[in-house]
Amino acid sequence: MEMKSGTITRWVVDEGETVEKGDVVAEIESEKTAAEIEAREAGVLRQRFMSEGDETAPGGSLAILAGADEDISPLVAEVDGASASAESEAGEQTTESGSATSSDGQSGQADQTAAVTKRDDGAADDVRASPRAKQQATELGVDLTQVTGTGPQGAITEDDVTAAAESGAGGSAASDVRASPRATKRAEELGVDLTRVEGTGYQGAITEEDVESASTERGGDASGAGRTTDRPLSGMRQTIANRLGTSYREAVHVTEHRTADAEALLSAATAASETFSADVSVTDVLLRSLSAALTDHPEFNATFEDDVHRLHEDHNLCVAVDVEEGLIAPVVRNVGSDHIVDIAEKRARVTERALSGEYSMDDLSGGTFTVTNLGVLGVESFDPVINPPQVAILGVNAIAERPTKGDDGGVEFRRALPLDLSFDHRVVDGADAARFLDTFVGHLEDPWPLLEGVDRREATPVELPEGKVSASVDPAFDGSISAGSFEYSFAVTEQLGGSEDAPMPVDFFLGALAACLSSSIGVQANMRDIAFEDITVDVEATPPEGSVESLAVHVTVATDADDAIIDRIVNNGERTCHVAEVLREDLPVEVTWERA
Repeated sequence: MEMKSGTITRWVVDEGETVEKGDVVAEIESEKTAAEIEAREAGVLRQRFMSEGDETAPGGSLAILAGADEDISPLVAEVDGASASAESEAGEQTTESGSATSSDGQSGQADQTAAVTKRDDGAADDVRASPRAKQQATELGVDLTQVTGTGPQGAITEDDVTAAAESGAGGSAASDVRASPRATKRAEELGVDLTRVEGTGYQGAITEEDVESASTERGGDASGAGRTTDRPLSGMRQTIANRLGTSYREAVHVTEHRTADAEALLSAATAASETFSADVSVTDVLLRSLSAALTDHPEFNATFEDDVHRLHEDHNLCVAVDVEEGLIAPVVRNVGSDHIVDIAEKRARVTERALSGEYSMDDLSGGTFTVTNLGVLGVESFDPVINPPQVAILGVNAIAERPTKGDDGGVEFRRALPLDLSFDHRVVDGADAARFLDTFVGHLEDPWPLLEGVDRREATPVELPEGKVSASVDPAFDGSISAGSFEYSFAVTEQLGGSEDAPMPVDFFLGALAACLSSSIGVQANMRDIAFEDITVDVEATPPEGSVESLAVHVTVATDADDAIIDRIVNNGERTCHVAEVLREDLPVEVTWERA
């Protein structure tokens, strides 16, 4: 699979900066993955042709890297000339010195061919203009077909575009409207129709202030249409959209739901961790159980392409990971033949690479079955979309406490794990899926035979909180708070009629929020197998006296995890904290974090 296009996500080096061979010059994101563009020789980054957010095809000229005193005008002219045709590739460059850095990750010599991509800037196809001139024209609303170029071979330069904008030439669709470039740009941002705006500038020209005034007077919508924001899809997001769209159009999706008793699963994960002094998670035991079920039902460990249902011997299980760019599914390979500790270590490695953005295409290829867990976000049921060309995908939901009939005939609460299996009905039938789920649930509820070297333990359901807290104060203003088996005694503060310096009621409230957040953040870290050695949550109410108007939460964590991972865990912890959820609609809660 070749890269069709790439987007410049970040320039690491500015124009005029010196680089050494191997230095990263820019970062580019394609429909497949993200990559770094390295300098193949030392030099000075003399000129950049693309801006952050611009899209280019493989081989597209990004910049010129040359000596500080070398003449790069032939290279500049060649690149500017090449951009005249949106579909063409650049011709041979014959300059002896300098190099053009291209989007395939290479810095080729000046006589190499460089491909230049078409950009949707509204200019006619036969206009000769540099990439920067096109970008400038888009920003200023200049029609390039109305601009005379002064560059090499008549190519339009940035200066030509600026001059056209200042002189009023090159007007776009609303050419009969007199408006400054900044006013035009602001009108586009606010969705304001300039033909409806009365200008107060020189000779009636519309200014930026006129646009903002019109937007305010008409409820922020001078055109009559609702204000919108276009969000271009990144390369990865576009790939996800294409793949899942294809899956939903082609595969006949059917989802079956089943619930497993999770007590043995939870107990087995703890026992395996303690037995081998390893970090074995519930997910690892689930993967081992899933592999055992796939052995009995190989039609699900399969792919379906070109009308061929191909069954795979190896159990290469994809585990969906939520990263900032979207959802990716790195592969845990050969689960069926591995010990539980090996499964845990391999899953932790690929998950860490995915979260840190250091994964490779090998990490994402060759999967035979996918598991996606939205339970960490509190989801109770969903219909996952099959990861093509695979045949099925398992959705894992939040573990919930449910009343069941106990051995003594009474009611006891046990933890249950809801599961969702989506499968391609073209390949397997509903009865096949039901039998597969039955086998899988059987392994989840009795995983011990699959865990070599781990002694069976009787599952002991935890004592669940009653969801009720009691507080009392005696005549001497001594009080107590009880929640289940927990009890806290206190003396009422002097401000409320007591005699000691005890917490105020609002302090208890803030403490409940801090406790909930620290627990939720810890759970999120554990679910991702990220080590948080310590979590401290400080909550401050504003104003310090009277009714609380806002809350500032500061989280301090001791961990070696990357900043992006910490940020995601803290944010997810805040979203899954029940106390924060109750407050969210009534009070602004600002959450920040730092390392210990």
